[in-house]
Amino acid sequence: MNILFHTIAIEPARWTPQRVSRPLVELLPRIAESGFSEIEIFEPHLGTEDSSVEIKNAFAETGLKPVILSSYLSLNPSETSDSDLDAKLQQMAERIRYYSFEKVRLFPGPRMNPADKQGVEIFKARLNRLLERLPNVEVLLETHDGSLADDPNVITQIVKDLAHPNVGLLFQPTFIQEKESILEQFRIEEPFIRHLHFQNRLPDGSFVGLKEGIIPWPEILQELGNRVDGTLEFVPIGVCGVDEFDLDATLAQARAEADYIQSIAQSTPATTAAQ
Repeated sequence: MNILFHTIAIEPARWTPQRVSRPLVELLPRIAESGFSEIEIFEPHLGTEDSSVEIKNAFAETGLKPVILSSYLSLNPSETSDSDLDAKLQQMAERIRYYSFEKVRLFPGPRMNPADKQGVEIFKARLNRLLERLPNVEVLLETHDGSLADDPNVITQIVKDLAHPNVGLLFQPTFIQEKESILEQFRIEEPFIRHLHFQNRLPDGSFVGLKEGIIPWPEILQELGNRVDGTLEFVPIGVCGVDEFDLDATLAQARAEADYIQSIAQSTPATTAAQ
């Protein structure tokens, strides 16, 4: 299993209007020094331009490979008109081409109701437009709450209906309430899972280490074997305000969590991984 590092993990302004507190070019050398080689990029870290020579050079200089673009493009028809969508798809295509991303992460219809059948059909049509624009890019639909992924059966049916080789799910628990509901979601979505987002929490939503929360990562990895990769998304020490954020401590905790994931993956029986 390859463990990618998500740059959102070291962005304390991630959920503020500011979005970014430090330039990506300052962060990349530190990520590389922590032993990571492949990364998922929090889209605001790329700025507003489709391309940046400075950022692209920093990828080359640090030896970091940008694999996944964690995009905030909305395919919700109530939020994006058709003309706006065309312009945004063109911008995404240019950005992916310039930085050589292999995959893009999308929220599957943010703020859409899974019971809205007409909306689901529009979402699928729009996703097909994106796939036509990005024929060589894998699209990962993140099972994030507040989207069509709120219903595991709806999001899996969407993937079935599209039947496209470049579409799959990026799994994380949609609702972190208790272990059995998480495993129930996982069992429904497992055939379509192509990537994982690693984090863990308590039922009250607070972030904790991967060993400590209610998401049963050892059981999930036991079932998946080593047939999918994952991204280390959040570590608890890094979920704080900009003034309290400690980059060194966050990267150290991220390295320890990645080593823990690898220890689980390596203990997975070969027969399971081959299934």
